[in-house]
Parts: sequence; structure tokens; C-alpha cells
Amino acid sequence: MPIPKALEYFDESICGIRQRSISESQDWGIETLTALKSFTETYFQHCMSVEDWILVGKYMNICHSGCVAKMWALGKFRMTPILFEQITEYRDAGLLWPTICRNTADCTPDILRIAYATSNKETLYQSKRPKAKFRISKHQHWSREEDARLVELLSQYGNGNDVDWNYISKTLGHSKNACRYRRILLRPQIQGARGSSIDTDHGASSSDSPSLGIEYLLN
Repeated sequence: MPIPKALEYFDESICGIRQRSISESQDWGIETLTALKSFTETYFQHCMSVEDWILVGKYMNICHSGCVAKMWALGKFRMTPILFEQITEYRDAGLLWPTICRNTADCTPDILRIAYATSNKETLYQSKRPKAKFRISKHQHWSREEDARLVELLSQYGNGNDVDWNYISKTLGHSKNACRYRRILLRPQIQGARGSSIDTDHGASSSDSPSLGIEYLLN
């Protein structure tokens, strides 16, 4: 029986296995991230659904929303020849990965390590960035107006991890899970909206604020 099929029958509550508590902003370690990447690309080489990500979360014993965020961050990260050479110099000098990460890239050390381990100088110069083998396409039917409305609602009713998902879901007409995943994909716009709100509180004119200009991340 294929592993994903077996995972459909797996019940954590019966087994008594506690889910690992690891946030997406933490360093998962090269072994954990490699296992996540390998499992995802081996069994889900297509547009993944929410149900698929739940199976991935069961396999990793980590909340599936964290798995989405890590794979999205890994797919977004781009290793360049200059960055590769800079990391190589730091490694030769004996610097640790957390220090290298602070000096070179805006990501967690595990993302930088796996990107560096799977790259080499020759291929970086000779080839363009390969297309991702999977796409997070659960939200491809969201309109620009719905995206803008979600950003607005999160700025009003979202306070850290305390978000009124019931109200947001009913307002937008999307499920709570769909709204949560969409927030992950629109994180840059959400942070920008909060910054604009702060400027407005200090007397900035609303007409001077830049439009959201949300570009779809799934193309």
C-alpha cells in the first residue's frame, strides 16, 4: 500500500503520538527539511490540495500549515552564483550556518543549507532556475478583490495568532483553512498593509498610500 494511502487511515489520537511543535520560523534541521522535500516531490508531483498537505503533515508529524510554509519558502529561495561563492567563503572560514544565514540571506538556516547542498557553481552559471515540481494551488480561484478584502480583515481582526477565522471565513465565503493558507501566500501584502496603517495613524494621507497591487503567487 502506498504511504499516502496508509496515512489516510492513520489516527494520531488512537496511537497516542504527540505532534511535534515546530513553528515555520524555526530551523527544522537539514534532515527534517530534506525528508519533507523528498516526500512531497515523490508522492505529490501535481497541484496539491488541502487534503494532500494534511497527509504530508501526518508523515512529518508536524502541523501541515508549517509544512506548506516551509516548502513555499524553499521554492521561493533563489541561490545565485554570487551567493554561492559568498557562502563557500564563509564555510571555509569556519562560520556556523546561523551566522552565515544572518549575513547573507533572509531565511532560516535550514533553507539556506539545503539550497547550498543541492547547488554547485557550474550549474548555477549554466542554467536558469528550475521550475518548481509542485504548486500550492489551493487558492487559485481567489479574486483580487477577495485578496484585498482578506488583507483588510486580517489587519482589523488579526492579532498575532489570535485571529477570528470564523468571522473572516463567513465574510469572504471561503473555508477557514482556505483563508489560513491564503494568509501564508499573501504575507508580504499583509505586512505592507500593517505598515500603511501605522503611517495613517501618524497623519499620512490615505491617497499617498500605495495600492496593494497583489500579484498572484501561483503563476
